[in-house]
Amino acid sequence: SSAGVIILITAAGGAFGGMLKQAQVGTAIVSLFSSDSAGGTVGGTAILLLAFGIASLLKISQGSATVAMITASAMLAALISEQTLPFDPVYIALAIGCGTMVGMWMNDSGFWVVCKMSGMTEKETLKTFSTVLSIMGIIGMLVILVLAKLFPMV
Repeated sequence: SSAGVIILITAAGGAFGGMLKQAQVGTAIVSLFSSDSAGGTVGGTAILLLAFGIASLLKISQGSATVAMITASAMLAALISEQTLPFDPVYIALAIGCGTMVGMWMNDSGFWVVCKMSGMTEKETLKTFSTVLSIMGIIGMLVILVLAKLFPMV
């Protein structure tokens, strides 16, 4: 019975990801960020921050890191397909991965696995595990920004 709750939360997250895809949220984000205010294309650090932000928002809103990664990757693929990046695309994948670590809370099946298996209460899990994962994601993103500048691997 305790696994049923985890399965239901995971399925609801996947369904929400499907709704975002059907609503063409990705197309709206691409059109919003496809050019800067000067009329040029968005590049460099802005793309990395956008990747991190989109993945974080998707993860927080629907709970599944896997769905957030796939959806954010599809959104950003359309954005970066026509431009030359000043760094290797692997940095974008890493930024998306770090973004999916931010915001683990009660709509995430991983939250419930950690909560139930560790014996912590929901409040304790939010205070400890969720906080640590968010810090890891943010620090990881900062490291990615530095590495993309120092070692672009283009």
